[in-house]
Amino acid sequence: MSIKIIDVFVQLRTMVLSNTQLRLEIEKIKKKVDNQDKNIEVIFKYFDELLEQKQKPRQQIGYKNF
Repeated sequence: MSIKIIDVFVQLRTMVLSNTQLRLEIEKIKKKVDNQDKNIEVIFKYFDELLEQKQKPRQQIGYKNF
């Protein structure tokens, strides 16, 4: 059974390599993912900057217990 699974993956790989349109679409997806990774890095950079800023103590709001 495992040999058949390997054969299926080999056939799938050859099919993907032979189809240029499919390869181009895969490359587009890879580029989008790379751009998203860069955007996520920028977001985390901004988060780090916000965490480093000193925050003033906030005045408590609401009802006060006497």
